Amino acid sequence: MPTSAITDATFDPAMLGSPEFVREPWGIYRYLRDHHPIWRNPLNGSWLVTRYDDVVAGFKDHARLSSTIMEASHNVVFGPSLTAMDGDEHTQKRNIIAPEFVGQKLAAFLPVVEQNTHDLIEKFAPQAAADLIDQFIAQGEADLVDKFSTRLPANVIIDALGLPKSDHVFFHACFTTFIAGLGPDPVRRAKAVDLNRQFHDYIDPYVRKRMADPGDDLISKLCAAEVDGQKLTAYEIKSFVSLLLTAGGETTDKAIANLWWLILNHPAQFEEIKANPDLLDNAFTETMRHSGPVGGEPRNALVGFEWGGQRIKAGDAVQVSMHSANRDERVFANPDTFDIHRNDLWMGKEVRVGTREDGRASHVGFGLGKHFCLGYQLARMEAVTGSKMLLDAVKHPRIKPGENPVMGEGTAMRSVKRLPVVWDR
Repeated sequence: MPTSAITDATFDPAMLGSPEFVREPWGIYRYLRDHHPIWRNPLNGSWLVTRYDDVVAGFKDHARLSSTIMEASHNVVFGPSLTAMDGDEHTQKRNIIAPEFVGQKLAAFLPVVEQNTHDLIEKFAPQAAADLIDQFIAQGEADLVDKFSTRLPANVIIDALGLPKSDHVFFHACFTTFIAGLGPDPVRRAKAVDLNRQFHDYIDPYVRKRMADPGDDLISKLCAAEVDGQKLTAYEIKSFVSLLLTAGGETTDKAIANLWWLILNHPAQFEEIKANPDLLDNAFTETMRHSGPVGGEPRNALVGFEWGGQRIKAGDAVQVSMHSANRDERVFANPDTFDIHRNDLWMGKEVRVGTREDGRASHVGFGLGKHFCLGYQLARMEAVTGSKMLLDAVKHPRIKPGENPVMGEGTAMRSVKRLPVVWDR
């Protein structure tokens, strides 16, 4: 049944677990936004929040909604994880870590250390992109997922951490296994936990060495970072590095793949980008709104409260849908249209507070507020810098005839599994 024809009488909650929903969730989200914006799934008792303003409110409501629900997945796989912390614990640990990855002041007492991340990414991203492109440019065709988008983020993080590139296969296995382990499958969870133990054993000597003899890499900066006289322990550093490898690898990989899938499938806008590569900043922002990899984030209700005419009970699971919020027609005109010239979207930057003013709104593809993605600068610079270099290197790139992939098919995050591209030699 076409999702545009969904009514209260025909809506089946089981639709949300179907492969069709993974590929094309937009009709169901539209139906829920219009008729049931705060909706309780009778199959599992959890709540789904779909309107932009409600999603923003949910991200900001730390008094009633908690991220500790992610302890069951993130902390099991990674160890103590920022994504599953709340309150003073989250603020303290994030304040220690954030300057190295975000580059902005997050609390009044925290000094600004803006250039640390920017300089490291700026240093390593171009060289990592150039090295990858050199490996396939002469062939005239490549799967951009396998040869470029999957490898670039991992290589940049490996360089920034000061780890050997020769172990790339191991790192790639780590971040793909870790992300799979965050799902409900107990077998995948067990594999992720086991591999994370191996990763901790692998990285332990590097952390110990940097603690004794720090350098200029990110592990050294994490070892040296201090807030109110406290530093991160070796275990916390290793746990965070495994999280960073996953968040900065898997999600950035998918964002780059989605960016290229979208621009290649919108030839008129792609011609503008080729004529003015600076438009890739806009294209990345619109990609994160239109087809961001991460669909939403879970929360659990700390107390009972009324929300949108519904009664949320203490302990209830709540999912705030980033995908649905970013396609909310109450905020974005023609939300299903990819448009790098949108005048209702804050372009070229991420706004962590969910701003709506002067007729423009920020996308929520990186989350919001205290749990705004630490790696957002990493993702943007890798995607934009790497894509500019790829555009410089290839002539007339286009999707290989007959092999245009389907978005969201067979992936844990919404993306494409492969992207075969050809170009003129």
